[in-house]
Amino acid sequence: MKLKKLLAVRMAGIMSISMIACSSGNTEKEASTDKPYAGEEITVLLPPWYEEGITAAIPDFEEKTGITVNLEIMEWDALKDRIVTSCSSGKAPADVTEFSWDWVSTFGASGWYEPLNDYMDESFWEDCITKESYNYDGNYLAVPIYNDFRMTYVNKDDFKKAGIDEVPADADKILEAAKKIKESGAEEYPISLPLSATAGTTTPWFMLTKSMGGELFDENYKPLFTDKESAGYKAMKWIMDAYEAELVDPAAVDYQGTDIVDHYKNGDGSIDIAGWSGNVTEYFNKEKSSIADSVEVIKVPGANGETRTYSLLEGVGIPSSSEHKEAAAEFIKYINTEDFLKTFFTDYGIFPSSQKVIDSLIESGDLPGGEIVSEVLGTIEPLFPQGAPEWYGTWEGETATIMNQMAKGELTLDQGLQAIADSAEKLNSEK
Repeated sequence: MKLKKLLAVRMAGIMSISMIACSSGNTEKEASTDKPYAGEEITVLLPPWYEEGITAAIPDFEEKTGITVNLEIMEWDALKDRIVTSCSSGKAPADVTEFSWDWVSTFGASGWYEPLNDYMDESFWEDCITKESYNYDGNYLAVPIYNDFRMTYVNKDDFKKAGIDEVPADADKILEAAKKIKESGAEEYPISLPLSATAGTTTPWFMLTKSMGGELFDENYKPLFTDKESAGYKAMKWIMDAYEAELVDPAAVDYQGTDIVDHYKNGDGSIDIAGWSGNVTEYFNKEKSSIADSVEVIKVPGANGETRTYSLLEGVGIPSSSEHKEAAAEFIKYINTEDFLKTFFTDYGIFPSSQKVIDSLIESGDLPGGEIVSEVLGTIEPLFPQGAPEWYGTWEGETATIMNQMAKGELTLDQGLQAIADSAEKLNSEK
């Protein structure tokens, strides 16, 4: 009897140990399933405007996935050089990198980036309103992260002081309104835009060309803007006329885009003609802006009752030579979750490409001027319907330099536009 009891106790112990072992094994398997890439380490390469928001999110991502993230921040030109140099030599510049809208044709033709179609589910792609900007031969080479479209901000108090009850929707009429604002003494330099020899200087010209109903080039990249009846010619004339009439601060020849933001939110200027979409979180924030109670968003002033704008879209992609593609994809999925995108916008001004998130922000009141912003979204078109040329970056830089010379009086309007056209034709012939 004692022997049977002893055997029973031993058997029970063995079964208990076996059950514990099995239970432990299942737990490890479940943990492995929950964190299939735990222990992997990825490098993420981004420009400075993402640093604060991404840094704040990394601890939560690492805890949820077990993936370690090394964030590298580089200024724009150095970042692009790093990507091009590394990819050209068959090495990954990082596992996740910045991917600008105008890199698609060059990077796609080179095969430098992993198609992301199958990494994200169908519902994600359906919700992403700007995905086609990254479509190369049916493959999405990046996931949009910053929907940096342009719209116009106005200080309604300055218009009222000038006796203007309704902000004009026409570009020429808003120029006349700016003259009245200046004459009234409400604002010495009503129009805010940069004219330094930096890339941001080209944005108002590109945007106004679109809003006035035109394009910069034909389908073969032949310049259209030297024709005096073209939208491109009229848009450049609008800018230079505004500067010559001192509706723009003379110091604008040294201003970059970020300088415009700082001055405008401090009450300098009545019209931020080509404002960043994310600036709604700056201009409408009473802790950051002196014009929070008087600023409004309007559609970009156009011509003949029409308006259009464009987006300087930024995304994130995975280099084909990355050795951690799946872990990198997990990071991209994380920074496209609804909660993250909302915080990224409300706290850091990074405008989302998710229609679901945009609708939620409007409904909650977290997107100032939401109804107008939603209408502006419907007017976004590609800057280059035929696709950005490989030489776009070089041409943009040369264009900014020429516009700076025009503002300083070193070139006339016609001379400047011809020089910009010559630059494009030369670059296009050398491709």
